[in-house]
Amino acid sequence: MTIPGPPEVACEIAAALDRSGLRCRRVQLVSPLGERKGIRFAYRVDTEDGRTVKLRHFGAAEPAREHVALRAELDEAFAPVLGRDGAVVFEAWVAGVPLDDADPEERAGEAGALLGRLHATPMRASLGTTCDTRRWRSAAHSDLEILRRAGTLSAAEAAALGAALAALDPEAARVALIHKDFCAENMLVDGGGRLRLIDNEQLEVGPAGFDLGRTFHRWPMSRAAWTRFIAGYRACAPADPGATGFWRIVAALVGARVFLQRIPERLDASLELLRRLAAGRDLEHADAR
Repeated sequence: MTIPGPPEVACEIAAALDRSGLRCRRVQLVSPLGERKGIRFAYRVDTEDGRTVKLRHFGAAEPAREHVALRAELDEAFAPVLGRDGAVVFEAWVAGVPLDDADPEERAGEAGALLGRLHATPMRASLGTTCDTRRWRSAAHSDLEILRRAGTLSAAEAAALGAALAALDPEAARVALIHKDFCAENMLVDGGGRLRLIDNEQLEVGPAGFDLGRTFHRWPMSRAAWTRFIAGYRACAPADPGATGFWRIVAALVGARVFLQRIPERLDASLELLRRLAAGRDLEHADAR
């Protein structure tokens, strides 16, 4: 059976499947960017006995092990991990209707509560409760410079965003278990009507505010829907992470840089958001579109 993807990844996927005892009928590369994704390739595996599982290749055994450990206590809404073989993580394949096809704004409050519960996940005391924001601000300035040099942002727009980052930087932030891509595009409604997260590869311990900023960038909602999302979040999260404007700028810069480099056809909406942020708009929850 031919397994798509880079040869070294395909080889490790084949070996992990062989050791698992699964008798495969079909193996599909399901990462939206295909081989252009470059890392953490996802596969759908259909077996001869009618089962379906999802495999994710994490590049090496240690990041795969760390990822599995982070997912040990997650809400059942997150696709459960079934096991690990070296760099390959096995997880349940969740069937359902993509949330984008099922009136996503109607589930905004429920989604906000789910993110709040994720941020409330207990963590080891050794991980601490706060982090310095310098690394995130430095990365944001790097993204900003990439966008300016590409001509997608003017010098004035870049200067305004840089000044806003300096003015709004909280310098320290509450950390939590964060998703880093919490949006309707990565959710579906299963056969029981439950909201499920089906792409959880980027889970890590980081600033809770970044997750909210990332959702604001990745999931454009009406003002009413965002209000419901934030109400759901606050009902379940241990605290409001604050520094809303700072994290929205950081997250939008990440998204715009990724779209510039990998999916340029999706860049314009990110640039529009960055220009609103540069103009001082959408920097607080009450300003949501």
